[in-house]
Amino acid sequence: MFDLRALKYFVAAYEEGSITGAAKRCYIAQPSISTAIQNLEATLGAVLFERARHGLTPTADGDKLYPRAKDLLAESNALLQSFTRPPQRELRLQLACDMPVRRAGPLIDLLYQRIPGMQLRLVQEGEAFDLKLASEQHKRADEWMLTLWEEDYVALIPGNHPLRFKAQLEPSDLHGAPFIARPECPLSRLFAQALARQRIQPDIRASVVREEAVPALVDMGIGIALLPESHCEGLLHAVVRPIRHGSALKRKVGLACRADDQEMTRFIRQSKQALLQAYATQRLRQAA
Repeated sequence: MFDLRALKYFVAAYEEGSITGAAKRCYIAQPSISTAIQNLEATLGAVLFERARHGLTPTADGDKLYPRAKDLLAESNALLQSFTRPPQRELRLQLACDMPVRRAGPLIDLLYQRIPGMQLRLVQEGEAFDLKLASEQHKRADEWMLTLWEEDYVALIPGNHPLRFKAQLEPSDLHGAPFIARPECPLSRLFAQALARQRIQPDIRASVVREEAVPALVDMGIGIALLPESHCEGLLHAVVRPIRHGSALKRKVGLACRADDQEMTRFIRQSKQALLQAYATQRLRQAA
């Protein structure tokens, strides 16, 4: 017999083409994916993938198992749903405007694990919320926050721009350079003010509110952007470089709730270690 998790990891590896991709998709460490697939191969007495440095290639047995595994997983989900009661609790999660949705993955996974019957609703800034994932600059005085990680701000540079050859950027390098402004980000505004005091004037080509749009515009060659390091992942052409600044450009990101919400405060405190470990694992996977 084999468990359904092994089939889930197999399907993820098959569709992603690598153990690394499957681990990111399933929010689990790579060794766990590898072990589950090896155990599955031992149970079936078949090799499911040809393994190489560039990734995984399904064997004939892997191709044979894939559609059956998909059907079995779908049937198991349908079976569970037929016995699942309708959600009894709506939880409103707010993501700050400078927070990519993918960064909420470990948190959302933990919420479903620890709050039975939860129905998640993502809400926008300004709406009522139960939990908020945001940088500390977006924390209000009446909110309580647990810091989950700290990260540097870096320069994201189009792959065709000459500054990509520099190991580290100086603020003066940005004078006259095509630049993408992020006016909603408090640290970006402070950096822009510092440039203005030094009479450094980038060539503003775009001004963007939503974070997801900024890396895409840089990758298209529109201009350079100053971004938190975790936002600069999975790009085809853009390159990341540190940028020198008189004071450290860092931000702390955490999970917040209203300070008078005893239920959510208690949930965050009780989930502290699991949350910190989940986000540490996510950062290690992204750095690999």
